[in-house]
Amino acid sequence: FQALKRKPDLFLCSNLDVKAVFQCGVLSLKFPEAPTVKASCGFFTELLPRCGEIAPVGQVVHENGKVLLQAVLEGIGGQASRSLMDHFAEILFALNKHCFSYLSVW
Repeated sequence: FQALKRKPDLFLCSNLDVKAVFQCGVLSLKFPEAPTVKASCGFFTELLPRCGEIAPVGQVVHENGKVLLQAVLEGIGGQASRSLMDHFAEILFALNKHCFSYLSVW
């Protein structure tokens, strides 16, 4: 999360498996520890606005965004602590703002 915030061009590195990082983030949304889930939510709220400017990120979100949306809805639906709802809402807001055309399909 901090790396993305401070150095977003890290995702342009050819050695980085963006899909693996994305999937790790989605899995982290399902962890029982609130700080881990909060950090994962922060990661996605920083990542999603970069869909248009960083091609590998846009590609991964296009192909795997449905899994992210499902994890967020499961968290809101009761898998996560109520104290984390604002963080999940931020992901939904970012999806709606930056990936609206995909969101309507998912």
